[in-house]
Amino acid sequence: MTAAEQLILELPIREARGRADFLVTSSNAEAVAWLDRWPDWPGPALCLYGPEACGKSHLAHVWCARTGAVAITPEQLNHGAVPDLAARGAVAVDIADTLTNPEPMFHLYNLLAEMGGFLLLTGRKPPKRWRLALPDLRSRVLAAPAIGIQTPDDHLLMAVMAKMFADRQVRVGEDVLSFLAARIERSFAAAEWAVARLDHASLSGQRPITVRSASAAIATD
Repeated sequence: MTAAEQLILELPIREARGRADFLVTSSNAEAVAWLDRWPDWPGPALCLYGPEACGKSHLAHVWCARTGAVAITPEQLNHGAVPDLAARGAVAVDIADTLTNPEPMFHLYNLLAEMGGFLLLTGRKPPKRWRLALPDLRSRVLAAPAIGIQTPDDHLLMAVMAKMFADRQVRVGEDVLSFLAARIERSFAAAEWAVARLDHASLSGQRPITVRSASAAIATD
């Protein structure tokens, strides 16, 4: 068994977006546990927040796949769309903290609550820092559980990169994964960038990837 395969097997895996997997560690375990509680939430809404590329959108899609919910952005939310969205029974609004027109969200929340539906909101900042100009909407959002997701820890970054390399049929050692995790930005986007750089530098697995070659591949151009 390769180091990549071992790292993948060490973490729980959640199906998401078809073939993609979501790996659970301490950085996201609380958020995953709350999503697993659905539909046994204390109210109709749940908020997830955390820095860019920490996995919020990925988790929202995990929840949508499980519940049949529709995922939208604030730009897709308007008064005309509210009835059809509410009829789905569950809606996820990504980057809800960028909302500029609060009234459609307020009506969506109320309709879902009346119908026994659910609303999942994600944002980069805690909900108490969201600019919700409508007091009634703000009070409803602040009454919902708000769960923070941390930036990926080393273990999660290594496991994610291990899977990415395995998907590309590229073998890497744990020393390389540890080296990368300590040097790239703590985000899934950075992990994907690093894996693509090393895959290209190795000519898609024809050359072995070492710490030295990894260092050269991720060096600033």
